[in-house]
Amino acid sequence: MDNNSAVNEFVKIRPLYQRLARKVALIVEELMELKKINFHAVSFRAKTVDSFSEKIKNPKYNDPLNDLTDLAGIRIIGYVENDIKQICKIIEEIFVLDPKNSLDKSEELGVDKVGYKSIHYICSLSEDRICLPEYERFKDLKFEIQIRTILQHSWAEVGHDKNYKFSGELPAEIQRRFALIAGSLELADREFNRLSNEIDDYAEKVRTSTEKGELKIPLNSTSLKHYLCTKFEQLINQGTLEPDFNGSENENIMLNEFRRFGIKTLDELDKLIDEKFMTTLLANSREDNNLLGLSRLILMYSSVETYFKKSYSGVWRHLSPETEYFLSALGIKISEIEKYLDNYFAKKK
Repeated sequence: MDNNSAVNEFVKIRPLYQRLARKVALIVEELMELKKINFHAVSFRAKTVDSFSEKIKNPKYNDPLNDLTDLAGIRIIGYVENDIKQICKIIEEIFVLDPKNSLDKSEELGVDKVGYKSIHYICSLSEDRICLPEYERFKDLKFEIQIRTILQHSWAEVGHDKNYKFSGELPAEIQRRFALIAGSLELADREFNRLSNEIDDYAEKVRTSTEKGELKIPLNSTSLKHYLCTKFEQLINQGTLEPDFNGSENENIMLNEFRRFGIKTLDELDKLIDEKFMTTLLANSREDNNLLGLSRLILMYSSVETYFKKSYSGVWRHLSPETEYFLSALGIKISEIEKYLDNYFAKKK
């Protein structure tokens, strides 16, 4: 098949590769969410006609439509190296790998070089998936999956984009400085991974200490979240409590509300949660609550007056029906809370 015929044929089948890329991206994204693997982004594309036309000028492609393995491409960007390892494990488990054409770009650099790092898998769908009607049209089609950390992605986009000034051959002095930056990014990537591991270790320490009742631990974002997740694990397991603060900004706001209330350690927080609170919460818990709402319930249960005089940040104005329901079950008057809210916002006018 000559190049013109190959291009014409690719134009016809390109939509199929676009659908394949979209399907694979959805499969991977859903599995990462299911396994609670952190990732920054998943993108997909079918190779452009122009890129295909340019690439098949290389005489090594005797049969371009079969020889090219990246006509459908998926890119997964993780945060740190540990995330990448977990993502790679998923890819290796659910797709059929072409080991001959798959590679780890870092291995190509050698021990004396730094630069572009990325893992490239060439894959096809497994037989059990191809048997399903919605996937049978993708039989024998290959796709490429690239996996990088955010810093690796940044380096690749800036340093290797053919349309940007940093690409191509540069003067020796500039190349040397460029290599220094690449080395710094690689070191930063490793340090971020080490910090991530240390945070995980600290979170595990908080979890085990909470289970043992050893709570002389300073209150911070990590200790607060993992204490609450351990303390109220039953609610999380039954699906009535989301194990997050609905964003890091809310997490910081709540941390400051606890501190203004006078809570500096986990044992001081734990003293606010008595048997009545736990029993009432378990008996009356409803869906759509998260750690942010739960934290404010704890403070208002301890003292509505102290909460609004010392802690209240003014970022919320109305109680949700779920919060009203639970506070009422604890015997707290909603009218008292509404009075504090009305007074606060009246002073703001």
